[in-house]
Amino acid sequence: MRVTATDRAADVVGEMTRRRAGVLTVTIGTGCCESTAPFLYEDFWPGPDQEPVGEVSGVTVYAPEYLRSQYPGDDGVTLDVVDELAESLSVETELGCRLILRGRGIDPARAPEVCEVPEGGAASKREPVLRPVVGELPAALRGLRMR
Repeated sequence: MRVTATDRAADVVGEMTRRRAGVLTVTIGTGCCESTAPFLYEDFWPGPDQEPVGEVSGVTVYAPEYLRSQYPGDDGVTLDVVDELAESLSVETELGCRLILRGRGIDPARAPEVCEVPEGGAASKREPVLRPVVGELPAALRGLRMR
């Protein structure tokens, strides 16, 4: 498995290395709620089955064996950034953005902005769900740094 990054993802990771004093790592495939979402952590200890699968702006990217086995050889994914926030402990959210994974050859400019609803059934009578998450982090949690 090989993970590469867009220029913007490299810039975001680089900016966080300047802002944070600890050692940064990117880990994918270990989230409990977001499954394979990438997380940029400070002072994170990779699990015993995680191995390096790339580097972005001097920061090592780790993935567990179950995910590495899905991308043999140089096959892999691209680390990118979106300006959409979700609840996350990933440190780049301080910049108002979120790391994501894209399949190789995916053009984000052509990606649909709505979720596809299958034909037929009750779900087809609903409006499409828009991608952006609306809302704000509670005031008590804004600027909170976790270690």
